[in-house]
Amino acid sequence: MRPTRVLPALLAVLFAGLPVQADETPAPADVVRQALVRLGDEDAKARADAFQALELVLADNPALGPRCLGRLKAVLRRWGHVDRSRVMTLLGVMAGEEARALWLERLDIEVEPDERVLQAAVDAARYRKGDTTTQRELVRLVRANRMAPTRRALLYETLGHFDGPVVLVTLAQGRTPEEGAEPWVEAAGRALGLGNRRDEASIPPLLTLLEHADKAVVMAAWESLVSRTGQQQHPPEPAPWRAWWKAHQAAKAKPEPAEEGEDGDRYAPPKHVHVPTYYEVPIPRPGSKVVFCIDVSQSMYGHGIQDARRHLSKTLRELPIRHGFDIIAFNHKIQPFARRVVQAHPVMKWRALQWLAQLETTSLTNLYDAVETAFQYMGRGRVPAADPVELDMVFLLSDGAPNRGRYRDEDRVVKHIGRLSKRDVPVHTVAAGERVFDLLKRIAEATGGTFTDAFE
Repeated sequence: MRPTRVLPALLAVLFAGLPVQADETPAPADVVRQALVRLGDEDAKARADAFQALELVLADNPALGPRCLGRLKAVLRRWGHVDRSRVMTLLGVMAGEEARALWLERLDIEVEPDERVLQAAVDAARYRKGDTTTQRELVRLVRANRMAPTRRALLYETLGHFDGPVVLVTLAQGRTPEEGAEPWVEAAGRALGLGNRRDEASIPPLLTLLEHADKAVVMAAWESLVSRTGQQQHPPEPAPWRAWWKAHQAAKAKPEPAEEGEDGDRYAPPKHVHVPTYYEVPIPRPGSKVVFCIDVSQSMYGHGIQDARRHLSKTLRELPIRHGFDIIAFNHKIQPFARRVVQAHPVMKWRALQWLAQLETTSLTNLYDAVETAFQYMGRGRVPAADPVELDMVFLLSDGAPNRGRYRDEDRVVKHIGRLSKRDVPVHTVAAGERVFDLLKRIAEATGGTFTDAFE
């Protein structure tokens, strides 16, 4: 149950610092009015307090929700992902058709490009799980024609928070044969939706998805099985899971749900039974954050870029959801995929693979600036990120010597990449041509990384 009274200390913040006694709690409408004003405050803490007050008050006074929508739309236009995520939570709490419509509209990566906000929107469905109108609307939407696969995938994942046989059938079956072949991202969305359910009926369709031809779907099904059952010892392979399910049914024992991660993240990492690799180099730590720097200069045309795409596609598909990644393509210029480390959610994998397929090889080789851009994500380099993250490793694939960028002399390239790395973040190098062997070996040695011949 949600608390029925707003904390007096929080109200004191909202009401210009004036003392508020427990027996002098303002009327809910006054709290909402003051909180909406504070949503425009430049101070992030003030906005956070306002969101907290709104969530508490609207939970008990849903009729006040409609007056909030104008300000919430302004927040979606003005503020960053933290505030937009809080809006998603509020939209889950709020009653009314307009709030539901705004929430459903944001469940689309073409409308909301930040996967962190999308996760908050998916999670907000938990507040609506008893709302049969919302459930029917979600079922209608996932069956609609001409919908982008990424949007349908997110709607499938959201639908998993609702109960009922229609939901189960929708998630288990996906598209009908008349609707055509199912893109893998939709199958992965169904797997995540099935993982959100708390009934045993979700397990057989997850076992079926574990046999899917695409590894990205297999990973989503596996992570859902681990989350749903608490069985963390089985790898993402059908045989051990089917053996477990057969034994479980025979014993007529109910599977125990997995515990949440320390931060309450629903994508808590399973035990260490699956290690993705890139050119056979392991990415071992659960929740690793990795940046792939890929040479797309003219000399990579043909077999070089095709092989690079194939290997990176395989790795991205194998990444668990808790992992983070970005791809930085480079020729004479630097071309990041996301410009930050993003969660390895199936929707982000789908977009990254589409982006990778469209890259064209042209021009020269700005190797140093690509690596520096990767380290800027963790607060190093000339333009450090404002919100740095800890990287686990950087991969660098190239076939030629640097001839553009801040540093072109190989000794200086090695020296300054070593300074960026500080040997606590290795740069693993992959050579797509013999002429760059010496440079990439030296970079790997200077950073504590490994060297790989791409064609070995």
